[in-house]
Amino acid sequence: MVGIIDDAQLFYPLGTRIKIANNYGTVKYVGEVSGHMGTWLGIEWDDGMRGKHNGMVDGKRYFQTQMPTAGSFIRPGKLGPCATLEDEARERYLNYDSKNVDTSLIREAQASMQASLFEVVGMDKIARKQSKFEQLTEMSVDETPVNAAGYLKDLTQLTTLNVSHTLIWNWEIVASITQQLPMLSSLNLGSNRLVLPTETKISELVPAFRHLKHINLGNCGFTDWQDVMQTALLWPDIESLGLQENALSQLDVVDCNRIFRQLRELDLHRTKLMDFDQVCKLGNIRTLRVLNLMENGIEQLQLPDCEPQAKLNMFVSLEQLSLMQNPIWNETEAFNELDKLPQLKRLNKTPHLKSSFDEMFSKAVASIAGIQFINKAKVTAEERRGAEYDIWKKYALDWLQATKMGADALRDFYKKHRTYLLIVNKYGSPADFVPRIQAKQSNLIKVRIQHRLTGEVWEKKVPRMITVQTLQGLVMKRFHIAGDTPHLCYIDAKHPELVVQLENNAKTLDFYSVQEHDTVLVE
Repeated sequence: MVGIIDDAQLFYPLGTRIKIANNYGTVKYVGEVSGHMGTWLGIEWDDGMRGKHNGMVDGKRYFQTQMPTAGSFIRPGKLGPCATLEDEARERYLNYDSKNVDTSLIREAQASMQASLFEVVGMDKIARKQSKFEQLTEMSVDETPVNAAGYLKDLTQLTTLNVSHTLIWNWEIVASITQQLPMLSSLNLGSNRLVLPTETKISELVPAFRHLKHINLGNCGFTDWQDVMQTALLWPDIESLGLQENALSQLDVVDCNRIFRQLRELDLHRTKLMDFDQVCKLGNIRTLRVLNLMENGIEQLQLPDCEPQAKLNMFVSLEQLSLMQNPIWNETEAFNELDKLPQLKRLNKTPHLKSSFDEMFSKAVASIAGIQFINKAKVTAEERRGAEYDIWKKYALDWLQATKMGADALRDFYKKHRTYLLIVNKYGSPADFVPRIQAKQSNLIKVRIQHRLTGEVWEKKVPRMITVQTLQGLVMKRFHIAGDTPHLCYIDAKHPELVVQLENNAKTLDFYSVQEHDTVLVE
């Protein structure tokens, strides 16, 4: 019996990854189970509902699982054979067939090229390239039973490798792969479970990872940020790191002298981050340019305090931030906070349920001085002028009241509306709007409606609450316009250099702050 147990322990050391059908698990125990003959493997399944217990059977603890029903005992004989990366690579790539191109490789190529499909000729080209083993630059063996490197010296041109959803379970295996691939820069280890490396192992293995630039550790079972930081000691100069779909809710300040020294991109989407204060702990990573926080539970953005016209000395290189699918409830406040970041140029965000993309776009452009793209839509000079004009008028009364109350009140106003002083310096004092905002003596306003093509002018009294769509209908009748609905914009009577687009047909003239004697242009 001892010999059998020793063999099982030799082939399945603790931490070994196993797969049965489509279920992955980790070996947590090897040995006998009271009341059952023979050798058993205690497994913690990745799917917490796959097992029957938490490692305790008949009152005896054999191992511990994170979920109460993630544990099972299985016989070693139920497990299928494992494979080396070399064997799986040759099996997948040396059988050329233009009708059976590696779908994983296509997915990765699509992602890198931001393409939705390949032409048949392109697929054939990829298939032919696959068949030339020594010329391969990208390889994917995902969802295979790989748990060892094998002999990889023929793959000297390989730059990108996907070994996600395999049975790789420790960093020694990973190192035995990377040290044979001198050109490798991108490594996808997603959906594997890797044993935490010890300090001694880290010292031994660091040289094997020096040429890597991009590592994906998405869905790798991380729950403790300290484990992430210890693992990162293996590759302190990594440029891009994916940690998506790991249950990380608490972060910590990193020692950038030891790790993340060159980190430019960090993916933390679909983790468990709900408190933006945790995100702020990463603000000392001075090289970070891209941060993905999609699909977390962040409700509010709060950055450290700073003077209204100052920028924070944190996230000093951050240019792109993704906040898509986060339940941020106060967009105006969030955008005002983001203006504190010195280099932010690109923002991805889902509009609030009570907002539209156009409304969100306008608020973001007016509130974040350096923003250039919202959800990949480039901010034009005209859109920036319109957004700034809207906020200029919207807060005119608040600004005037703050100026009358003194320096402290004005400073507090500028803290809540950080870009307002820039807008005032750009367009002048908004004081002219204040009496017009206060004095709403009539529900009707007289506007000049001018057909830009013919030059014809129509002076008309219209309700303040008339919608753009209704006004378009009146205009079409008055100017005998057939066919497409005309586009409307207006020029402020006191500031003719500003042209505001009436883009939302459902909004009223009052929403756009159209006032007496303003000119509506018909295009």
